[in-house]
Amino acid sequence: MGLFDRFRKKVKQADDDKTFMTEEGSELAEKAIADREAALRSMNQADKISEGPIETQSEWDEFDDEIADPLSTPTSAKERKRAAREQVTKASQKPVDISKKNPMDSTTGRRLAESDMTFEIDLSEYQTSIGGMVISGGPVLDEILEELEDELLSSDMGHDAASELITNLRSHLIGSRVSRKASLSEVVERGLRGALLSLLRAGYWDFDRTIRDFVSTETPVVIMMVGVNGTGKTTTSAKIAKRLDDQGFGVVLAAADTFRAGAIDQLEAHADRLGIRCIKSQRGGDSAAVARDAIESARAKGDDVVIIDTSGRMQNKSNLMEELQKVHRVTKPHLVIFVADALAGNDAVSQAVEFQRRLTFDGAALCKLDTDARGGAALSISHATGRPIILAGTGQGYDDLDPFDPNWLVDQLLS
Repeated sequence: MGLFDRFRKKVKQADDDKTFMTEEGSELAEKAIADREAALRSMNQADKISEGPIETQSEWDEFDDEIADPLSTPTSAKERKRAAREQVTKASQKPVDISKKNPMDSTTGRRLAESDMTFEIDLSEYQTSIGGMVISGGPVLDEILEELEDELLSSDMGHDAASELITNLRSHLIGSRVSRKASLSEVVERGLRGALLSLLRAGYWDFDRTIRDFVSTETPVVIMMVGVNGTGKTTTSAKIAKRLDDQGFGVVLAAADTFRAGAIDQLEAHADRLGIRCIKSQRGGDSAAVARDAIESARAKGDDVVIIDTSGRMQNKSNLMEELQKVHRVTKPHLVIFVADALAGNDAVSQAVEFQRRLTFDGAALCKLDTDARGGAALSISHATGRPIILAGTGQGYDDLDPFDPNWLVDQLLS
């Protein structure tokens, strides 16, 4: 994607300037080392706090008790009595409290499969225990990091994410003991790679492993797709269906977008091409009923996964968000996936933040990542919401959807 050209040029110009380095054992070196150790301790403490209880409670759980399952209206006196008993039982049970959840749990309290990928700034290749120099900082390094921050902001990265990345990078660089043969450009670029990856680590989990784990214990596994208008939810739903079908899972698509003209026909056309069943109703129908029908159909026929394609809606429309709450209550999905458009830049980040504030999701699918020339949305969504990018759309075909690989994105940015 060719970012950071100006930054790289400035770093290379500074390779022959050693004013940012000092001899080990000097007073300036000792101060830099002490500052580094203090900064890293502070960052580690902040990470532990962020991995603790989430202080907000998802609005998925703030349901009106009067909202009924559209398929469970009692039709006889016996059924009405049974429903009344169930209502009393439900009333005595506390809803899932997000503040007591593990960060690796889904919105409905199920454990997500943690990824094996590591995210850290590793400068060990350039460090030495004896005979080296200590990076002490100074105007040259400050100017380089300011140039980097400008380029990050121009790449559509949010201000908070860019600021945290620069702070993280500075904390690892200043006070590091490096070989006299190491060039500043090599050290800073390695540090930059680690800092970029660290932005993408928030709650990172493995999509394929999570689905396998869920299917091994409970079927059908329900995936609920949410997001604003025009981001590609329907196409992404079809791509996920194709991916899981290729892995041998029985998949059902639920056309619960009963609001947008043509949405039902679009999903049905995808299903026909893929040879996958699609459960639908008429336009304007009850989306929660469609989703529930799909789940019951999958259960009856022994299918493994149900993917619910919901209506796109702007995040500030309360009545439409309440409809999503109803679908969530009726279906109790295993996963909620927010679909974002990488080309939307900071708008995609703002949308994700507002959705996460109102309707908690488990991870994001980022469409059109192959055509995003800047990458800022991918870098900022995880930082801003505390939930990771877990799927990446990289083309128009059904096979052009992959588990998101942070290393791939960073390689693209730094290539």
